[in-house]
Formats: sequence, C-alpha cells, structure tokens
Amino acid sequence: MSQPDPNAEANALRNAQISEYGQYVAVSTIYVGSARAFSIGDPVPASHVERGVVALDQVAKSTTKAAAAAVTEKG
Repeated sequence: MSQPDPNAEANALRNAQISEYGQYVAVSTIYVGSARAFSIGDPVPASHVERGVVALDQVAKSTTKAAAAAVTEKG
C-alpha cells in the first residue's frame, strides 16, 4: 500500500500562491484607500485585478515588456 504524499498539500498551496501572485506586476505605485499597497515592480494578486480593487492600467502582465521595465525600475 502506498503512502499519501506528505507534501501534497504544501505543493498545492505553493502552486496556488504562484498562480495568484505570478500574473501581474505593478507599473505604478498603487494605493488601496489611503494605504500604499504595491510599489512599482511588486507582484499584484490576480484576484485584486479580477475584482477591480486594482485598475488594469496600474498593472502589466508579468510576461510583458512593461512588467520587465517595472521590475528593472524597482532596482
């Protein structure tokens, strides 16, 4: 009888984090309310973009030239 993979849950959670934070980066400083939430080049959760918490013009897909430029600008 095979044993269940003890790392399966951790791997599933890690993959969910990668999916959530690996799609968008901030191309400008983003405020949510009066609080600074994301600096240029920071990963932005996909759920924030999908729900409209963050406007599409404030982010770039992480695979675009704009995203690469934002990460480079961050230093």
